[in-house]
Amino acid sequence: MNVMPRAVRQPKLMIATRVFGAAGQPWMWRQVVGFQGFRKEIVYWERQNADTQPTPDVREHLIPGKLAPYHNDGRWLYRSRAIFNGSFYAAIGDERMRLRELFRRDRPDVMLCNFGDIAMRLLPTAGEAGIPVVAYFHGDFSFIANRWYRWSLYRCIDDFAAVVVVTHAERDWLIQHGMPADKIHYIPCGAPTDIFQPIPEKPDDLLRFVMVSRLSEEKGCDVSITAFARVAAKHPKARLSIFGDGVERDALKALVDKLGIRGRVTFHGFIDEARLAEQLPKHDVFIQHSRIKEGSPVSIIEAMACGLPVVATRIGGIADQVVPGETGFLLSPGDLDGMATSMQRLASDASLRRSMGGAARNRAVTHHDAATQTQKLGRLLMEVALAEKARPGVPA
Repeated sequence: MNVMPRAVRQPKLMIATRVFGAAGQPWMWRQVVGFQGFRKEIVYWERQNADTQPTPDVREHLIPGKLAPYHNDGRWLYRSRAIFNGSFYAAIGDERMRLRELFRRDRPDVMLCNFGDIAMRLLPTAGEAGIPVVAYFHGDFSFIANRWYRWSLYRCIDDFAAVVVVTHAERDWLIQHGMPADKIHYIPCGAPTDIFQPIPEKPDDLLRFVMVSRLSEEKGCDVSITAFARVAAKHPKARLSIFGDGVERDALKALVDKLGIRGRVTFHGFIDEARLAEQLPKHDVFIQHSRIKEGSPVSIIEAMACGLPVVATRIGGIADQVVPGETGFLLSPGDLDGMATSMQRLASDASLRRSMGGAARNRAVTHHDAATQTQKLGRLLMEVALAEKARPGVPA
């Protein structure tokens, strides 16, 4: 008698994040829907934009409570209680009980935790349930500036099944502080290069610079605008488009007026991915002057995928994205003269813009395509899940 083999159940993947569906984090949604070969579930503390970032084949779990109780008001009490669970960031009280019940009822074979604080928040409870945790750092670098975070990470570092980073600087720091190199995987988020593409020709003969950024102090938008003003003084056809919004919008508009370039700068506000993919290729040069920290900015890869050379600062993962002199120019934070000079060089040389833009497109497709990066991440998660299933005592 022929006996049909029993179907092998797909491993269960649980993705955890503070907020899922945030407008500024489309890469996370792309990863969740792009993972193949898993039964997928998401754990979050807040859900946004379910209409534009749907997950029809994914089970979702909302955890009640504060997004980050270990920060701001009440953090000292929280830290004093959490430390007994392994770190200053560990889940406590009712939240921990809810997580225990969730993991008991829907135990995944592997858990991907976006951002280090969420990885440390869930690690003790996941460890109790025997769930391997993959921590996904995104260039926050809190372990450098925040001693509470740093000390907590020291306590957790050996218990992660694997760690994913989006910058080589993160990888180097973790190795220097005790993380085995073979547990660290460099997988930046990337951008959908099939959606963000160059266009055959520009719509007019204007020289169009573009920024895509949250309008906040750390993004250095004021420096970018001031540098553009210098270029605009020499190039009557120069224009600057600014996509994004934030607390600095009014101050930046006032700066534009002060510099006398109101007619040359347009604030478009936030637009969705589809409209951005339509607008970006119409520009000539992408600029960003990040001051403090950066992970692996998706907006830069989107611009590169559209064939735009980049002028940016040598911060975080930007240094891994842009090849100086080949796909754009990199300068130090605060170097207004350097930024203006680099922009001026591109403004004056259409041939240079084309050659750098072509190289930028090639680098985006080759090294930073979102689908390719998601496949890499998925393979890592599958390896961890299958390794867990193969351990003695773990039910198949």
